[in-house]
Amino acid sequence: MAKIGQQWLNLPQDILLEVFRYLTFEEKANVRATCKYLQQLIDHPTLWLNKTIVLKSLQNCNSCFWTTLRKRRIKSLLIREATPKQLQKMVNLIPNLAAVSMDVKVNVERLRALRPLANLHTLQLNNSSLKLDQELLREVVNFKQLTTLGLCSLVSGHSSSLCLLAELKKLQSLTLHARQKSPSLSAIQYILFRLPKLRELSLSSVDTWENLSLCFTAPEKKTPEEAGGLESHCIAQLQLEKLSLLHSANGPLSRKALKQLSNVRSLSVSLTKSCVSRNTDFVHSMLGGLPNITELELSWNGPFGEFVSILPSNLIRIDLVNARLSDADVQLLSDSSGKSLKHLGLMLCSGITETMLKQLPKQFPYLQTLDLSGYRLLNQGILFGLVEMSFLKEIVISNNPHLNDIITKQFRALTDNRVHLTQKSRRNRKGCDCIFYSQFLG
Repeated sequence: MAKIGQQWLNLPQDILLEVFRYLTFEEKANVRATCKYLQQLIDHPTLWLNKTIVLKSLQNCNSCFWTTLRKRRIKSLLIREATPKQLQKMVNLIPNLAAVSMDVKVNVERLRALRPLANLHTLQLNNSSLKLDQELLREVVNFKQLTTLGLCSLVSGHSSSLCLLAELKKLQSLTLHARQKSPSLSAIQYILFRLPKLRELSLSSVDTWENLSLCFTAPEKKTPEEAGGLESHCIAQLQLEKLSLLHSANGPLSRKALKQLSNVRSLSVSLTKSCVSRNTDFVHSMLGGLPNITELELSWNGPFGEFVSILPSNLIRIDLVNARLSDADVQLLSDSSGKSLKHLGLMLCSGITETMLKQLPKQFPYLQTLDLSGYRLLNQGILFGLVEMSFLKEIVISNNPHLNDIITKQFRALTDNRVHLTQKSRRNRKGCDCIFYSQFLG
């Protein structure tokens, strides 16, 4: 056995690193603890590219820990608990951080501690007590280099304060998720038409927005005299490619608004349980007015049949949450997008039957990922039937009592480990776990 272990260690480093890429965090930690040689390999930066390290408390991070992060060239951190002094120490020890997400109570002092991070391009602030007052927003816009900004579970302040975000001219992705009092529609309009590089937008609100079209309608041009000489340049056409509207309760969008959204390819809509008729008209206007959508995420507790006949053709990705499905709905989806669809998510949908699940390989033969979270109907026979899907790479089977370790190992053997089975519940692709998903997963 010792000789076999020695021969294994004699493999070229490139091969070992390729093997280690497939290990979980816990498995990497076990390998790292065996010897100094493997410790150095596990800490190689190529194994930690695009990884986010979650820090529950900066107080517990010693010098050895920070040295390890520097060796791995970690660029992204999620911080659960930290004081301003601890943040200052972190910045001094890892000055090349590019992405920081903070769940701690954010104030001006904590944000100020991040100022030396010259390479910071992503800032995510998640806190239920986050109030967007003028002082805090002025500190946020000091990070002129930001390309991604997320403000989640916020309490919106004065609309004029929110307009300060228009100073972040390099911004490509913006998330504004309100916990109380919706952000002013006029303030959002002001921001959107002054950010020429913005490609992704996610908005949520607890309140009903009476006329969401205002956000996406170009403001009227003002003369320099009318603007008092302070009006910044206003773009003529929005360049949004990804749009997420959570907790929506609106009527149809206007033609002018839809024209401004003509570049949208990825659409996510979460509808409130009230105002069912208005919600239906709202989605109809979006799907009918945005024919170029290739990715759709729809969360609604009504029948999917309301929209399946007007879905854009050639969808590449679709996620349905809480919708009511029928065999006819799934067949219509197959007829329109069965040959183009690469991802199908059916999270917590009702009306799912064993027959419906057994038909998936024939209806969607080119799927690469399939999310069947929470379905007790998914048994061994149905799972093994999915082996027919030759392009499949991943299946989400969370909260399923029938599929034990023995069955999943047998499935992996049948696919030669081509398909990865995950037990993790589906999460927001934007990396935000705020109020929208809690209502479905709580």
